[in-house]
Amino acid sequence: MGRVFLYKRFFSLVGISLGCIAMGLVFTMVTISIPSIQKSLGIPLRQMQWMMITFGIINCAFLVTSGRLADIYGRKKIFLLGLGFSGIGMILGGLSQGIGTLIASMCFAGLGNAILLPVSQAMMVMEFPESQKSRAVAIWASTVAYAMAMGPLVAGSLSKFLDWRWVFWSMIPFFVVSLLFILFFTRESKNMVDCSKLDLKGMSLIGLCLSSFVILTTEFKHLSLFLMAIFALTGVLSFWKLWKHSQCFSSPILLPELIKKKKFLGASIASACLIFIVWSIFFLLPIFLQSVRQLSSLTTGLLMLGITIPVVLLSPIVGRKYQPQRAWIFISLGFLFLAFSSILQIFFSPVSSLLYIVFATLLYGIGYALICGPSTTAAIATVPPYRAGIASGTFVTFQEIGGTIGLACVVTIVRINVSLDAGFQKGSYVFLLISFIGILCSFLLKTNAVNPKTSSV
Repeated sequence: MGRVFLYKRFFSLVGISLGCIAMGLVFTMVTISIPSIQKSLGIPLRQMQWMMITFGIINCAFLVTSGRLADIYGRKKIFLLGLGFSGIGMILGGLSQGIGTLIASMCFAGLGNAILLPVSQAMMVMEFPESQKSRAVAIWASTVAYAMAMGPLVAGSLSKFLDWRWVFWSMIPFFVVSLLFILFFTRESKNMVDCSKLDLKGMSLIGLCLSSFVILTTEFKHLSLFLMAIFALTGVLSFWKLWKHSQCFSSPILLPELIKKKKFLGASIASACLIFIVWSIFFLLPIFLQSVRQLSSLTTGLLMLGITIPVVLLSPIVGRKYQPQRAWIFISLGFLFLAFSSILQIFFSPVSSLLYIVFATLLYGIGYALICGPSTTAAIATVPPYRAGIASGTFVTFQEIGGTIGLACVVTIVRINVSLDAGFQKGSYVFLLISFIGILCSFLLKTNAVNPKTSSV
């Protein structure tokens, strides 16, 4: 019996890991393929921008709700549903003949990602005994990190030697095999302790607020003053209603008690600044390298490894060296690296040397590695262990909001310029500004670490 149980646990972990790999691949692979999709289907940058923005909006709106649905109805059931949504998204993406189907594809992918991200963490932890839960988290983080690291190279190779459609279709086997392993080898689990209420109103309000903002940001040139005022008012009112609702609802998407904590807020905004830059650069840099610098998709994929490989190599080292009272040092230093990388990107041109581009991406990857782990740990450390799941959901929601706003703002700045290289340079100034905001946020963590056993939310 014991051996059978170990085999089932092993295959269950394989299934969860494959789902995590596919989840990690989606964003990096699809963004690398954007220039190829544009060239093949003749889709303007403005519409490609919406393809990724819808992914972000759905992520933000459903992330916490998905985790709670899994707690109520069973993590295995909801995880399988997430795999199904993601698989449908990849099938649609590969079959797309226009922007409508591509946007629908990324809607399904965003919904799948909003499910897989929180539920995979919970399932991974459930497969290990209490003494090995940290190992489970390490496996989860490593799986996602390695997948994201390899995504640019795999997507670049597929776009060059096959077709951009295979960027979508190549992920389908991961989802299918993961689904089969989870279906047959993973045990069901639920949260029988915490409140089982769903914050559907909060989910709707955060989606409405974010949608109003990105429509106003990305489509302002096509809107009348009246419509601009309507969207601006809708965004402000929905945010105000969200805040009021969060203060009176028992299990809101955004916990006011957490947001009022200086350390949690500082770490969350710093992470949002990081993801603001991450999503924007993964969208724009491949377009610049292929459309302006005239590099192949394979070479572009190789250059993007300059960002992802340092994250994989340095994250474990940062984790070993990290101490709660030094979180602000890691985060501020990371944003300094991002600032230096942004300054180098300001001077990117059609004749920039590959060595110069590699140096800029390496600085970016080092900064990413220095910020990612410490900001997460610093935020979660502000609450007692039994509230870690709730804090994680709020923290990741901040991240996804940052990424979505980044895509809306920076890509629009690039798009409205007369040339792509001039727009990319102006976008890099925004990255520089956001890096300095991240440094300022890191100073909110410059105090003695809070003991999670004595803190309360």
